[in-house]
Amino acid sequence: MKKLIISGSSKLHQRALYWMGYFEGCGFEVIDFPGLITDAKDDLEVVPTPGEVNSKVLNPGDEGYEEHLANTCRRFWKNLDRADIFFMMNEDQNDTEGYIGAGMLTELSHVLINNFNHGEETAIYLLKEPSESQNCYSEVKFWLDQGWVKIYEPTANKLLLELPEKPTIKVAEDASTVDGDTNEADMNVKTPRAAMPKEIPITKKRFSLFNSDHRTINLLTSKKKCLKALPLSVRQYLQIFCPDFPAWLLKYIAAPEMQRLANVSMVGVDYGGIYNFQSTNTVLAHSIGVAEIIWHFTHDKKQTLAGLFHDIASPAFKHAIDYLNGDSETQESIEEDTSKIIRSSRVIMRQLKKDGILPSEVEDYKLYPIADNDLPNLAADRLEYTFSNGYFLYETWGISDVEKFYNDITILENEGGLEELGFQTLALAAEFTERNLPLSANYHNESARATLQFIADIIEMMIDRDLLSRDDLYAMTEREVVDWILSCGDQSITEAFRNFQRTTSAYTSATLRKNVYCTDAHAKVRYIVPLVEARNESNPAQRVTDLNSQTDDLVAEYVRKKQPKYVGFEFDFRPKH
Repeated sequence: MKKLIISGSSKLHQRALYWMGYFEGCGFEVIDFPGLITDAKDDLEVVPTPGEVNSKVLNPGDEGYEEHLANTCRRFWKNLDRADIFFMMNEDQNDTEGYIGAGMLTELSHVLINNFNHGEETAIYLLKEPSESQNCYSEVKFWLDQGWVKIYEPTANKLLLELPEKPTIKVAEDASTVDGDTNEADMNVKTPRAAMPKEIPITKKRFSLFNSDHRTINLLTSKKKCLKALPLSVRQYLQIFCPDFPAWLLKYIAAPEMQRLANVSMVGVDYGGIYNFQSTNTVLAHSIGVAEIIWHFTHDKKQTLAGLFHDIASPAFKHAIDYLNGDSETQESIEEDTSKIIRSSRVIMRQLKKDGILPSEVEDYKLYPIADNDLPNLAADRLEYTFSNGYFLYETWGISDVEKFYNDITILENEGGLEELGFQTLALAAEFTERNLPLSANYHNESARATLQFIADIIEMMIDRDLLSRDDLYAMTEREVVDWILSCGDQSITEAFRNFQRTTSAYTSATLRKNVYCTDAHAKVRYIVPLVEARNESNPAQRVTDLNSQTDDLVAEYVRKKQPKYVGFEFDFRPKH
């Protein structure tokens, strides 16, 4: 087990406990962390157990403070030399981003010197790059540029597996500067040849009255502030859906109600020790992807905006709140405020008025079957989260798979006479369907059900005890909510969440278990059975299961499989409301 040490300010003791639980849940042994100075007996060999402090907390000036502080420092510096991983928790402090104090810089320098002069191989990670206003900025920036120190992405749980870096594409800087406005230098910039996806065949392309704006931007090069939350890997992925990204869409993406979604995760389960996602997938990126797919196939602004706004009402932890609302098997309750949020947004309403679009035409994406339709049919929303969750989170397929399948998509007419996305090639439709079944099972397996219901129970307890409100779930990021759970002062809630952070598996049971966390929440069963284009004009499009017996058998087996009645975790937690 890798040994990890957390460096940071002791003033942020609760944040250190959060990171301790986080990394322990990822499989690391946390050998030291910034803690409070107390009058407890010092043990230079053992790190105090986190939790409620049973002894008296000492402050500067208190009797014995200097002695206990010195012993704590001796233990910490001894552990610095034992660590395989050095993680600096340089949170924002005093309006300074990525604050690094003198003591933290000394610890960082010590580990770096050990690596150079003593042949140590300690991996060094910072939570974030320090702001330029700090005296240490130029030195730390130099270390980062040399690769001696790295920035750690909080969603990349497999911190030290040293996976090969994904190839990057160096691009020229974009001359645009203002959100929502598109300068000439930002228009029609060609994608570097190595990154350009293959031409996507379009058999049916609709043009509406609102297609007068043909200006486009390049996602890979754009420096627009409203796209700042999209890392290069996400932009390369999104570029597949719509290489000519419509510039008019930026003004809507820039709305605060849309930007908030950059801090809402698509699956909301990566806060315990079970999941080890190396990347993240946000609702903002998903929403942009859905809008791109719709625009690519329809060139209709109304349908595109309905797709962009379809998740605008997602709170922190998204579908966990559906579980909280008793809607775990449909997972649509959080969409109820979509219209309210759109109509309350000055930015969105002002732009809709300029474009001559009524809010009623974009606030329900179910009006447009290309955007959404009944399960298990294929629509832009279902297609995008299947691709992005499979690529970024569950590693179901690579970027080349996404491109291969997407290039075969076209618009077909389904059994009900409605337009629906489907495949041109039977073999690709069958492969997509079969490979997607294990991915879809992840959404309702025991780990997902137990995790989402546990988060729902914790949040409900916070709300019932006036420690949190539903409005907070729209004002706070998921990380801020987790921080508040761990520092709210309610020991039963905090301790339960710390146990959750350390848990690495869930169980199933046919009966209700006692003395452990046990829940009977059932989940929505997701899967896709796409249409396949007719082989000749006289035949209508058919479902892949009607054309391929193997695929039909696999889908039938998937649908028949029943969810175990109870799921849970092996620690004692019984929600009290």
